Amino acid sequence: MSWEPDDPGAGAGFDPMGEVDLTDYMDPSSPINLTDQMLLGDPVDQAAVAVPFDGAGAEAPYPGPALGPSLGGVPDLPNFDPAQSDPAAVSGSPGEAMEVWRQHTGENACAIGAQGMVLTYLTGQEFSEEQLTHEAASMGWFHGSGTAPADVGNLLEHHGLPVEHVEGASLHQLEQVVANGGAAIVGVDSSEIWTPGYDPSDDPVGGVPGIPGQNADHAVWVTGFDHSDPANPMVILNDSGHPDGQGLAVPLDEFMGAWQDSGNLLVAAGTPGAVSP
Repeated sequence: MSWEPDDPGAGAGFDPMGEVDLTDYMDPSSPINLTDQMLLGDPVDQAAVAVPFDGAGAEAPYPGPALGPSLGGVPDLPNFDPAQSDPAAVSGSPGEAMEVWRQHTGENACAIGAQGMVLTYLTGQEFSEEQLTHEAASMGWFHGSGTAPADVGNLLEHHGLPVEHVEGASLHQLEQVVANGGAAIVGVDSSEIWTPGYDPSDDPVGGVPGIPGQNADHAVWVTGFDHSDPANPMVILNDSGHPDGQGLAVPLDEFMGAWQDSGNLLVAAGTPGAVSP
């Protein structure tokens, strides 16, 4: 699955591929496996981000996090605010991670955007989206329509970071990576994290056992968990595909529904052996 070119994470007229001819890196004879059937790129369901939300005129759907600026009809989404949280109830370092957030500008580049932010965060070096896109294309890890889940993390390894791939990961494993100082990139259904008040029960196909990945279309970096309100735990994301993606705060149940659609794909980086059974 891939995103349409008019997603909010793609800047009009910008082509990060430059002179790269993607046909040079596409192998139509390659066998397709479960993870190849899902490409993490830009969302196809624009209805998920087209419903306006007036944070001033309606009760905020999530308690606590502040709403980001409204841009181009995209609904305001809540963001993590360190000043409004209990430091003892926050795992990970979502506030620090927010400092390296940037919105990707190329089409279908969410996995590249997520890896770029993680690289900057863990190495302290800047990596441009153009550089990483060229590298991924030249290695066969990016084909213009998205990144196969099996290839997410390859750019991190290419630049010297240890990476672990886990399919069917648990929430405990994800929290372990975040709490131990690693970086966690996950595959999700964008419509579920971008729609305020999304009801996970509205996704009957995504909940069918045995066929993960049918609705996942997006890659994000999980930077922390906020349990300041124990009744409403929040998962904090750096999402390069949304204008409110800097420290995006998603209710835990909505996140779990969105993550399930990728078969709970987890790519852990930075801490060797961080993912334990």
